[in-house]
Amino acid sequence: MGERVAKLTVLVNAAAGSVDDAALAADLDAIREAFAAADPSVDVAVDAVEPDRLGDTMRTMWAGPDRPDAIVVAGGDGTVNCAADAAVGTDLVLGVLPRGTFNHFAKDLGLPADDLTASARALVTGVVRQVDVAEVNGRAFVNNSVLGVYPDMVAIRDQIRDERGWGKVRAVPVAAWRVLRAFPIHRLDLVGPDFVRHRVRTPLVFIGNGTYGDHDAEGPVARASLDDGVLDVAVARVISRWRLVTTVVRALVSGGEASRDLDRTSLTEVTVTAHRHHLRVALDGEIVWLESPLRYRLRPRALNVLAPPTPDPVTTEPSAEPGSGA
Repeated sequence: MGERVAKLTVLVNAAAGSVDDAALAADLDAIREAFAAADPSVDVAVDAVEPDRLGDTMRTMWAGPDRPDAIVVAGGDGTVNCAADAAVGTDLVLGVLPRGTFNHFAKDLGLPADDLTASARALVTGVVRQVDVAEVNGRAFVNNSVLGVYPDMVAIRDQIRDERGWGKVRAVPVAAWRVLRAFPIHRLDLVGPDFVRHRVRTPLVFIGNGTYGDHDAEGPVARASLDDGVLDVAVARVISRWRLVTTVVRALVSGGEASRDLDRTSLTEVTVTAHRHHLRVALDGEIVWLESPLRYRLRPRALNVLAPPTPDPVTTEPSAEPGSGA
């Protein structure tokens, strides 16, 4: 799609960030107003959908005779995960309106996550890009998949939220403490092209859709590219709970410093076999149970997304002499 969009459908996760019908209705109105302010000439339909109906709703809309130029999902990374699972490998164009807690995928696309009107403007002026998607046992993910202490922590965090009515941020420290007290160690086999690791003992395995951070230099752990064609596989070497805490903190702040506690490699596919039938796995922050072995693979440029145009690289003429101001 080389021209600007003329028609969009926005599907709002009815379970994301809304405590009652009035809050959801207010959110729908705010989204309509944001798109009207961004470009009133674009035909935008906004509706709420239950998470378990999101994929089927998207497929039905896209197959219909009056389909929009793109289907935008409003929610966090978990919502995007469900939408991508329905759209991957098809010609469906997916847009993302960041409305979740972290919005990692939206930020990597270059969408402003803290300004609703700016996000709407970025979408109505956006272009279609093809980005990579990873999958495990047929389940798609756009950010990362994690095994070990992290999905255990998320499961406990969600339990605490249900029991106490806390938000995600407040529940995380309590959940982290409970998991680290138990500190389960997994025994895994990892096999990929020219890569074999048997009987690995580790508390954490991270598999990213694309390369996260710089393996050597200091800097924030983020993706420079959404189409570099590789899985970023990182296996924690630490077996001390406190070393793991410091490794995770360093990984959030400085990718290079964390590398000494992680065995990292780039692959296009990898199979992870556990000494148990099922594993708890985090996919873009959402928890699922999957049967071992876990077969990961990359699907290059398999997802069409609506995103801000990528700026053209700035080129300059070489100077006549090194160090000259010409």
